[in-house]
Amino acid sequence: MSLVRLVVFGAIGLTVVYLAVAWFVRSTRRERLEKQWDAANPAGDAEARRAEVEKGVDEYRGGLVYRSLLLIYIVPAVLVVANIVVTNWN
Repeated sequence: MSLVRLVVFGAIGLTVVYLAVAWFVRSTRRERLEKQWDAANPAGDAEARRAEVEKGVDEYRGGLVYRSLLLIYIVPAVLVVANIVVTNWN
């Protein structure tokens, strides 16, 4: 029963952390793309700016850096399993 509670609350906690970090990463990427657009096109069209920023954010989501956020789930799970195995080795 304790293991089930650990898994459930761990998954909930890690999901909250994942969503917060993913939101922060997307937000900073969007901000960087908007600043780049504004520097390159000072009198640019607002619709073109929005489309270009959205395209850049979508490309970023498919990239390796964004997908590496899944390590937020993997690393703690591996550490917990390793701790359980080492503790119960005897």
